[in-house]
Amino acid sequence: MKLRFFGHSAFEIVTKAGTRILIDPFLDDNPLSPVKSSEVRADYIIVTHAHGDHLGDTLKIASKDSTVICVFELANYLAGKGLNTHPMQIGGAFDFDFGRVKFTKAEHGSETPDGKYAGLAAGVILTIEDKTIYHAGDTGIFGDMKLIAELQPIDYFLAPIGGNFTMDISDAALAASWIRPKLAIPMHYNTFPLIAVNPEDFITATKKYGVQARILKPGEPIEL
Repeated sequence: MKLRFFGHSAFEIVTKAGTRILIDPFLDDNPLSPVKSSEVRADYIIVTHAHGDHLGDTLKIASKDSTVICVFELANYLAGKGLNTHPMQIGGAFDFDFGRVKFTKAEHGSETPDGKYAGLAAGVILTIEDKTIYHAGDTGIFGDMKLIAELQPIDYFLAPIGGNFTMDISDAALAASWIRPKLAIPMHYNTFPLIAVNPEDFITATKKYGVQARILKPGEPIEL
């Protein structure tokens, strides 16, 4: 299984069986993304919330063969745009053909680019091929991250670090110390001036807690 980072909070997962999963595919207007929406395809698209830098290019990428996985209210909105959706909600889990998806809380808001209420913001835990990935979405730090780690060991923690709208580096490092992943990967930084940080500081901060972290360059894939 491969994980590829597209900058901001956008990731692609390709399973050994060839299933392609996109998370928060903000590509065309993402100055860090090395690819555009026309260059990717997806069997599934997971959207953590409806803000434009996360819903991104879902409407462009999704086809009749794609399924968008998101919270109920956003699923209804996207279904109204003609997309195939699978509605979920915080705390709920479902076994798809590629693996298990569970939605977690995220301390954030959610509104579509055209001003529609889109339900709760979420994080997502994916268990695929005996590996567990926790994409925290946009969130501030919250104490139930300890419970998330207690309920299920996390192999890869994709953590927002840019501050202003989400956790900053120090909060994200503390969250990583609670979650205790095998690897923490920073995201949601340096896309805009308001979230400009040095990701090397996250590496240093997590190391103090005994957590390994790695910076992925946009476009860089890793084998999980």
